[in-house]
Amino acid sequence: MKRLCILLAASLLPTTLLPAQQPAQPVSPVSAGADNSVPQPPPTLVQQPAVDVTVHAVVDEEPMKGLDRKQRRELREKRFAARIDSLVQSRNYVFYPNSMQQSPDGETQLIYAGFYYFGVFTDHVEVHLPTERGVSQYIEMLNFDSMSLRDYHAARTQWGWNISFGVADGDRNVCVNLLVSTVTGESVLVLMTPNLTMKYVGYLWWQRDDGPKLRRYGYLDR
Repeated sequence: MKRLCILLAASLLPTTLLPAQQPAQPVSPVSAGADNSVPQPPPTLVQQPAVDVTVHAVVDEEPMKGLDRKQRRELREKRFAARIDSLVQSRNYVFYPNSMQQSPDGETQLIYAGFYYFGVFTDHVEVHLPTERGVSQYIEMLNFDSMSLRDYHAARTQWGWNISFGVADGDRNVCVNLLVSTVTGESVLVLMTPNLTMKYVGYLWWQRDDGPKLRRYGYLDR
């Protein structure tokens, strides 16, 4: 099941998040060449432990004073990447979707409602996302909490992070693959259930009830 999840996720990832002419991502199984009949073992992945969300990289403390405009822009890039690194390593973050698409070839739909999210926390997962069924584009909801999180792996890549794990929704297994770019901030979430595969594009935030879209559209509880 785990290898099937990884293979399906890899086939759905956008090329914009993949580095040009780079080898397969660390969480993908190693594929043998066409002329190599000897099966290759999968790479050894180390499960990433949760760390304190308040930990920040040293680059975040570098002052802006005395820098020219070019240096300030470069420092902002470093700070942005360091904050995403800290967020992912905390294993305490929330994904907010801006669009969704039923894979492999469904239509992309924008998501304006700010209350949909996919939350990964140190001891559980929270899911509240719309899904699309068939050519009629019938909308259903994924709405569940789960304390059963399996095989969590977060691999640092050239362009950001590649995260994969499994989660149980009752007796149904859900495979999760999340790509996070430390360059643009784009995050791509792929959820695979036994009868449905959905791709969401959005961004990561550090709180469940305080995202920018929630503030923008007035969804915060008063």
